[in-house]
Amino acid sequence: MSALAEAAAALDMRWVLLGLLIVLNAWSITLVWLANARRREKVLWTAVVMLCPIIGSLFWFVLGPNTREAARAD
Repeated sequence: MSALAEAAAALDMRWVLLGLLIVLNAWSITLVWLANARRREKVLWTAVVMLCPIIGSLFWFVLGPNTREAARAD
């Protein structure tokens, strides 16, 4: 077995899920700060995503301002 396959087999699923959660939060916060919104809204959304990582990210994707719609409006 190759070294890469052995490392993948030994990886604990919790670490994989933690990595995915970190990527999801980073992506959500990046989209929050790229959105066309007031600074106060960005700070509040960032706090929601940081305090409630999974639910906050899902709320942002459903309820947050859409950057594509804001770009079309300009």
